[in-house]
Amino acid sequence: MTSSFEELLNSTEMLKKGDKVTGIVSRIENEQAYVDVAGAQYDCVILKNQVSRKFVDDLSKFLKVGQEIEAIVTGVRADREKKSEDVPGVIYLSRKAIETQEYKKLMEVSWDEVVALFEKGEYINATITGTTKGGLLADVKGIRAFVPASFVDTKFVNNFSKYVNNEYTFKIEELDKDADKLILNRKAVLELEEAKKIAEAFATINEGDVLEGTVSRLAKFGAFVNVGQIDGLVHLSEVSHDRFAKLEDAVEVGEVVKVKVLSADAENGKLALSIKALLPTKWELAKANIKTGDTLEGKVRNTTDFGAFVEVQNGIEGLVHISQISHDRVEKVEDVLKKGDNVQVKVLEVDFDAKRLSLSIKELTEKPVVEEVKEEAEFDKSYLKGEDTEFSLADKFKDLQ
Repeated sequence: MTSSFEELLNSTEMLKKGDKVTGIVSRIENEQAYVDVAGAQYDCVILKNQVSRKFVDDLSKFLKVGQEIEAIVTGVRADREKKSEDVPGVIYLSRKAIETQEYKKLMEVSWDEVVALFEKGEYINATITGTTKGGLLADVKGIRAFVPASFVDTKFVNNFSKYVNNEYTFKIEELDKDADKLILNRKAVLELEEAKKIAEAFATINEGDVLEGTVSRLAKFGAFVNVGQIDGLVHLSEVSHDRFAKLEDAVEVGEVVKVKVLSADAENGKLALSIKALLPTKWELAKANIKTGDTLEGKVRNTTDFGAFVEVQNGIEGLVHISQISHDRVEKVEDVLKKGDNVQVKVLEVDFDAKRLSLSIKELTEKPVVEEVKEEAEFDKSYLKGEDTEFSLADKFKDLQ
């Protein structure tokens, strides 16, 4: 420097805190860089923590010797005691302050855009930058936003890391510019999308339609079958014509099934389906292998005052009338047949349309032989009778005399 220390102090061109300057990086050390600034009264220095808003571990990654940079004067330290022209003082610069100013301007623009979208009720795109215990962190046009765990998805999420670095569409749930607070909701977007898809799907489904679907889950009251965008319910009573102890015995999760639409309620999002409606009934199956005169094995399922019901095939029951139980007179059915008894029956009559089956047990047993009892001939008293029947034995003896 050619000017004396006093001259520099009295100069009207002296740099002061807050000034914005342009200079050339002249030297880089471990913790600071020197910058040549035209007209500066002292050496200009940028400390490591003032190089950038980002974390700086190595100055050489952010600054190069000979590079022109802009910076803001953050402080001037004059060494008045030494009054040396060699090191009269230091001017501290900050490149970070420039970035901060630019960032604030950008944030102001970003907030204005976000506020406008919020007021219009429009969605916004954001990139997930990280996770927290309570949800996700996101970047919205440079603004730091938060997505609570309950707003991440329509389903429970136990692994948030899969969302990081991905961009999603969000509803702006809450906004406070002054508090720098921005809450986003992805669940609301997904729910609306699902509702639209379901509405579109219902528009194509009519009562009586036959669809193919996959069993998605089982409940106590039936099975849910996914048919595209909709999960319809197959009630327990609509699963099968056959009896089953557990629903798992009839259908399995993941099984592909054909279903008939019983009803479609788009307004309430309910779809009633039936599997058994597309299956042949037990009586239709029985029609192929039961005919009048057949002898069948069966089990007594129930008894009444007028007879017994015998199951001859799965779900196919016929009536053995009390008169068809035995050749002997039956006063009470329970005296001869008990629930659970295995019996052989003969088909007397079958009406598949009316689902009626008349059976007989006695027709398969021999009728007891009844021995005829011959009556003895009556004693012939005709000789005792004559033309004159009004006489006594004494009169006869008198005649003999």
